[in-house]
Order: sequence, then C-alpha cells, then structure tokens
Amino acid sequence: MASFKIEPLQIDDLEEFTRLYWAAFEPLDADMVMPMIYPGGLQHDLMERLKKRVLQETDGKLSDFCFCARDLQSGEMVAVAWWALVEHPAKNQQEIDTVWEQANKARNGGAPVAEMNSALGEAFLRAAVYAEYNMIRGQPYMSLRLLATHPAHHRRGAGSLLLRQGLEKADRLNLPVYLDAGVNGRPLYLRHGFTVTSDFPFDGRQHGGRSEGKHWCMLRPAQDIDAAAKGPRAQR
Repeated sequence: MASFKIEPLQIDDLEEFTRLYWAAFEPLDADMVMPMIYPGGLQHDLMERLKKRVLQETDGKLSDFCFCARDLQSGEMVAVAWWALVEHPAKNQQEIDTVWEQANKARNGGAPVAEMNSALGEAFLRAAVYAEYNMIRGQPYMSLRLLATHPAHHRRGAGSLLLRQGLEKADRLNLPVYLDAGVNGRPLYLRHGFTVTSDFPFDGRQHGGRSEGKHWCMLRPAQDIDAAAKGPRAQR
C-alpha cells in the first residue's frame, strides 16, 4: 500500500504544483475547462500567469491554503489541494457583483496568453462566482478550489488523504464546505459526505470550447464535532 506525507506548499514548489494540476486537468476524458481556456498548452506565459494567480488568491499565504502529497519512497509530488477560508462572503447582489468584477479583473485581465479563449474563461468564472454565492448566501464557509492527482498516481489514496485533511479543518471550525466538481472528482466527494445541490450553470460549447465541461455544485454541511463527541450524553 502506498504511503504519502502531506506538506504545506512552499514557494519553490509552485511550478511543480502548477504542472501537476495541469497534467490532471489536460486529458480529454477529464472534460475539464482549463484546457479549453488555454488550448495552446502549458507554455511559459501560462505557467507564470497561473503561478501569479495562486499567489494573489492566497494573499501570499501559500503554505496556509495549498498542500501537496508526496510519495514517501520517491519524494515525488503526486497530488495537490488548494483551499480557501471565506469568513466574510458577499451578502447581497451588490456585494457579489463587486466580487465578480474584482475576480474577473484579477484572473482575466492583463495580456492574454497565446490562443487563450478569453470569452470562455470569463463565462466560466462568472458562473463559478455566482453559483457559489447562490449556494452560500452570506454564511462563512470553506471552499475547495482545487484537488488534483497526477494521472500516473490515480487510485492510490493521495487525493483522499488531502481531502480528509481539509475536511478535518472545516470540522474543527464547524463550517460547511463548497466545491464545484468535475466528472472525475464527483464520486470521491460523494464518498466524503458531499451532496450535489445543482448542475453547474456552464457549457463550454457555447463559448467555443471542445466540450461541455460538465461540473456539479456540491456542498458538505458543517459538522458539529463537539456535539458528536458528546454523543447520547448530550441528550440527557
């Protein structure tokens, strides 16, 4: 049985992190959106753009929110996770409109990468921002932004290990967890207490993409671990 260790992501590992999640999302059968946005592949300009995005969206606190699983024998990075703790989410339409504008400027602004489908990227981000808002409605929560396992290391348990680590933190904080899942991730999330709340409102084919890029909005309710620990005694 494979053994892994989980490590907080360090700045020097950011390129390896990026290459791994691109490798996980690129295959056709993964039906993921990122290769539709960037059909030219993981070229230098895209690598720099993605690294900058991770640093910006974690406010530079990379090791607090991004983690990797390494094979204990080889030391190879085999899976990665990126979490967000959203303590003050948008509470009304005006606030979420501002969030959308800021997110779009940060992620899709600046010089485009060669062959980049900007319209598809903007449409997907808009769908993501508003789907998350409609599910959460102003309540603090944790969000799983990314969970990826390198295709050469599927079904060895590294992704599940990273997922459980994040869920344990959410449970300690008594917070729900939101994510949008692709076709490969959905079965894993269902096994870990998530439910599908709706189809993700996006179809890549409407914006020049190669496929639908099927996703689902999924939620895992907050777990009151203090009450669970008390068990039947809490009823006395």
